[in-house]
Amino acid sequence: MATVIPPEKSLSDRAALLILANLVKFSVGIIMPMVLVRLLSQNDYGSYQQMVLISNTVMSLLTLGLPTSVYYFYAHTERERLPALIMQTTLLLGAAGIVATAIVYFGASPIARNLNNPEMAGLLAIYAFSVAFLIASEHSIALLIAQDRYKLALSVEIGETVVRVVLLLVPLWMGWGFKGLIIAIVVFGFLRFVVRTTIMFRNKGLCFKDWRKNTFAKEQLHYSLPLTLTSLAGTIAGFFNRGIVAAAFSPAQFAIYAVGRMDFPFATVFQASIANVLRASLPPLVRDGKLEEVAHIIRDATRRLSIIVLPSFVFLFGFAPEFINLLFTNAYDDSVPIFRISVFEVPLHMFFLSPIPQIFGQTKINLYVNLWVAATLVVLTYLLLKGIGFYGPAIAAVVSQYLGSILFLRVVLRFTNSRLTDVLPVAGLMRVLLAASAAYAVAQFFRTATSTSFLNFFIVAGIYSVIFFVIAALINIFNKDDINLMRRWGGKLIPALSLRNSP
Repeated sequence: MATVIPPEKSLSDRAALLILANLVKFSVGIIMPMVLVRLLSQNDYGSYQQMVLISNTVMSLLTLGLPTSVYYFYAHTERERLPALIMQTTLLLGAAGIVATAIVYFGASPIARNLNNPEMAGLLAIYAFSVAFLIASEHSIALLIAQDRYKLALSVEIGETVVRVVLLLVPLWMGWGFKGLIIAIVVFGFLRFVVRTTIMFRNKGLCFKDWRKNTFAKEQLHYSLPLTLTSLAGTIAGFFNRGIVAAAFSPAQFAIYAVGRMDFPFATVFQASIANVLRASLPPLVRDGKLEEVAHIIRDATRRLSIIVLPSFVFLFGFAPEFINLLFTNAYDDSVPIFRISVFEVPLHMFFLSPIPQIFGQTKINLYVNLWVAATLVVLTYLLLKGIGFYGPAIAAVVSQYLGSILFLRVVLRFTNSRLTDVLPVAGLMRVLLAASAAYAVAQFFRTATSTSFLNFFIVAGIYSVIFFVIAALINIFNKDDINLMRRWGGKLIPALSLRNSP
């Protein structure tokens, strides 16, 4: 008889596939800035970060919440209407991409002037074309996940990452400068659009011939537009938070701030991967009224994420100077205080909260919560910048994120009819934090183990990891499911482990 994998393990295995892809992207997310700060001047790197800020701002707004809506509607739509879902989403995002490019292209000069960087205008106009291609293909990975095609999603994500690295670095190594880098970004966006679109429409199980007869664009937009307004609120507030720094200081100083406010891809890799799996898996449970099971899955996902996220938080805060120096050289030592403030956002990446209203089809709640968060962020950013200067916007960003998590937690408890301990393993989180703190207490004694700072960082990272793992095992942080999952994936990645663990 074939072995049946329990649902939770199945979800873990699916998440592991996405985690593998995102780990590759994480590695690139760490390595690329290290390379770019060495190949670009500080002014050019600051301009590049400003362009990324503009791109992310426009994309978060003009994707219209449609990629997220794919998870919900794929689970709630009859099979004969699925081609219409794919086609209408593609057309809507294509139109949104054209609008986004027009906004950035024609607004390049005033945007550059307001960011205290008028020399950027010409390159920003070129960069604008990449935005259309990125938006138009943004929903394809969500579709593959909703279709349970995780291996293909893994292949696409890893392939794109490799191509992006090559396309971005070759122009710099060939001496084509910053302009060559921007052109390469546009080329990458076009290639991504072509490949993703081809994959979406080469689905043998679906027929697109009569898709027009089954469209439901209004229903989809009714679901997704509150998410768009949510993005608008968050985007405006986020742009204000970073934009006020860009406007008040020079591009070089903004580069210092941008490095300190860098994203934490290692933490988000796991959260985003699990979140995407649960977005595709939980709607049927909600539809069938299995709220207790939903709460249990959220709790277990939080517990597993905490094993990665909380040790990352303790390590990054404690070894922030070494981390920034390794990635960005000592030219960015002034980024360390900003980075330490920003690290306090890392623990929030172990929670799966904001997608829950979406899973219940109540996307307006996301809007209401984000309006409160956005208002808090804008007011605090202005007040703290005036009050304490350069560090104020970073503090405002962290405080507003915690406010949002508290509000969403209240929503989750209400929707799932649960108590706090039903969705959050409080005692388990404390044990993980204790193990991480003990590991740091030991590892810090090896900060100057050698005369090479580069080597010292990897020594303390290795010691920290080993000690945390040992303590975690001793105080039973890992349960049987965790151990079995590690063995399964250890066997897939390292065949020798599979042989050793086989009966």
